Amino acid sequence: MLLAKPVIDEKFWIVERNGEKVGTLRKTKDLVLTINQKSARFADFKSLCDSTKIKFATGNEIEVTEDKNKEFEVHGYPCKTQPYNDIFDLKRKLPLYTKTAKSQSFYCAGYYTIGFEKGWVGALCPKLLTLSKNEFKGPFYNKFEMQEVLKKL
Repeated sequence: MLLAKPVIDEKFWIVERNGEKVGTLRKTKDLVLTINQKSARFADFKSLCDSTKIKFATGNEIEVTEDKNKEFEVHGYPCKTQPYNDIFDLKRKLPLYTKTAKSQSFYCAGYYTIGFEKGWVGALCPKLLTLSKNEFKGPFYNKFEMQEVLKKL
């Protein structure tokens, strides 16, 4: 989850992840989000919030609708469901979890780009088996980072 803290009301924000500065957001004719020296433009706040998991700090007059679904994380990476048996695979550098306590199927937390025969696609929390059988890049902390890599493939 990204947190935007206002520096200049309605014009400039510092963007943080887990309390650490990762980028900026500035409003000109459109919104420009810069993370890890990569920029993306958004027409309005709705398109920004739809594409990224960003929350605005208290005191900002812009309301951001919260997802009614609870958000889950495994080692800092987002996951779709309540994680069980979460581990970090050091060899493959992947945050893994199961969907139930007794499950044997592992999923990879975070966003990934996966190369299939017909091309590259983006995915949130694919099965470990899928990544084992295909070329992939990731994990990424948010959809924006994944899309930036996907554009270059």
